Amino acid sequence: MLSRLWSRLRALLSQEQLDALIRATPASKDLAGLKVHVEAIEEAASQLEPFEVVYEIGPTAVPEKVEAVINRFSDKLKMYQLVGLESLGMDWVLVSEKDYEWWVDYRLEQDADYPLDLWNAELNELGHCRLSSNVFCGAGNTVNGKEYQDNVVGTRFTDRGIDYVSRHEAAHFYQAVFGYGGKCWFAEGQATFFETYLETSSRSRSQVIATLRQSPSNVAESSETRFFELLESDSVCFPDYRVAYDLGMLVFEYLYMNFSLLQVHELMVLSSNGSWDQAVAETLGVNAQDLSREIASYLFSELN
Repeated sequence: MLSRLWSRLRALLSQEQLDALIRATPASKDLAGLKVHVEAIEEAASQLEPFEVVYEIGPTAVPEKVEAVINRFSDKLKMYQLVGLESLGMDWVLVSEKDYEWWVDYRLEQDADYPLDLWNAELNELGHCRLSSNVFCGAGNTVNGKEYQDNVVGTRFTDRGIDYVSRHEAAHFYQAVFGYGGKCWFAEGQATFFETYLETSSRSRSQVIATLRQSPSNVAESSETRFFELLESDSVCFPDYRVAYDLGMLVFEYLYMNFSLLQVHELMVLSSNGSWDQAVAETLGVNAQDLSREIASYLFSELN
């Protein structure tokens, strides 16, 4: 008991120490050093008080189960509070698998253009998820410039999968506020990176690489020169968009190994609203083509 308390007290950092941590890079530029660094940031963020999350609950959703989901998301979002996240820029609805008709009426009342085909009642699917009383899943979308999130928390849902799902989706909630980055691999790559590095229940790094090697695009067999060309043309995610998750995760290994959490955050913000090349130069202090060459070299080395 005392050892756990002492460990917790040591984790309580001053604002100056938190600022230094988000400006730091790993002590060693390797995978082990990267994991230690990311886990230190997550541990430091855990001391923060969560901000209030605003959401609407469906009539048959179980309040205790919804609250448990919200609390888990609040924990995962704390890391992004370190770089300025103070609220979620989206309209969030959490319903049960029984709330289809209520959901239709609610969303149409908000916006007549809302894409109701997001929830296919005939197929019993929401987004890409098959619904049941045990499931937690959902989908986000943008309608007329506004961000929305729809989730089903099944009436019999426990907590299976909630850690890695909330870790991945929390990254997208953060991106919804600050931007999704200026490259096709950015949004899913960043979310997959944090999911892989911070959740033991998630896919492992070896699984990420195995999935990438099985891609029908054969991107994993690219030469270093070809990787550079694909990165420069921003065509690495096509025709298989799954590459955005897995190759993107490896790209973020390189980025977080060599640049700080704050620098990558600033890159995301600037590149989401303007030139990628200019954003790279301003935030990372390197030439964008040189960065692509370094990333291409890293990708080639990790896949061969």
